[in-house]
Amino acid sequence: MRVLYIGMYSEEGLEGLESSSLAKRKEAAASIAKAAGGELLDLMYLQGDYDMAALMELPCIEAASGLLKAVNDSGAWEDMMMFPEFDLDKGLKAINAVKSSYKTPGKE
Repeated sequence: MRVLYIGMYSEEGLEGLESSSLAKRKEAAASIAKAAGGELLDLMYLQGDYDMAALMELPCIEAASGLLKAVNDSGAWEDMMMFPEFDLDKGLKAINAVKSSYKTPGKE
C-alpha cells in the first residue's frame, strides 16, 4: 500500500537540517521505509505550512502507523501526518452493501 507522509520540522529538526542534505535525508527516509518492510518512492521538500512530503510503499497499515510513531518520537518533527492510499471502488462497494442492509432504529 502507498502512504503519503507530510511533516513540519520542530526547531530541533530544523537545526539539524542545516547541516544535512537532500541526499542524506533521502537515505534516511529510504532506511526507515526498508526497516518497516517497504520502500521510499519519493521525497520532496515543500514551501508553506509543511516542510516535507514522502511517498512510501509499505506492506500494511500497521507498518505505516509504526513508522509514523517512531519518527514522531524522534523529536525532529513538530507535526507529521500520514495519508494511506484508499481504494475508492472497494470503499464504494462497501458503502452500497451496507446501505442496502442497514436498518435505522425503528425500521428494523
